[in-house]
Amino acid sequence: MAGDLLFRKPSIDVIQGDTLGPMFGVVEGSATVTYMKPGVLMVRSATSGEVDIAGATDISGNVGILGYEATPLVYKPADRDTIYAVGDHVAIHNSPGFRFRGHLTPSSGAVVPGSPLCHRGDASGNLELYLGPTTSVVSGTGVPLVLARSLEAVTPGTSYASCVCWMEWL
Repeated sequence: MAGDLLFRKPSIDVIQGDTLGPMFGVVEGSATVTYMKPGVLMVRSATSGEVDIAGATDISGNVGILGYEATPLVYKPADRDTIYAVGDHVAIHNSPGFRFRGHLTPSSGAVVPGSPLCHRGDASGNLELYLGPTTSVVSGTGVPLVLARSLEAVTPGTSYASCVCWMEWL
């Protein structure tokens, strides 16, 4: 990557510019924690105060992006690429205009700065390139909402770990 595109990319942070501060929740007992890393989409669970990773049926219930910096130290993972565990108290960010290091679906199309991004509609909590108002590009179901826009050009690789992109929450 040649430049920082008018914002300073931090070396370890996941979130920038959340002036309202995060919400906090507890990772649900039955949560899908396989992909629950900072930077994925979260939803409120049926249990009060608990959250889970955004799944295939949660397209309209997204509450924000799983954070890292504001998570209480006792629950904070070793680094931003380590998953959270069931019962962890986590920070969830959703202030308009904040920037975050989010995860793109490996099969999503290449994005350029300004590309609209929506929820993938699967159990990964990833975002994908928004292609239109009627269906999700990969799952083919639901009506995706544009949640973020890309701040850099990225061509997703084939593995989950290789598909990170700085984004701005809308």
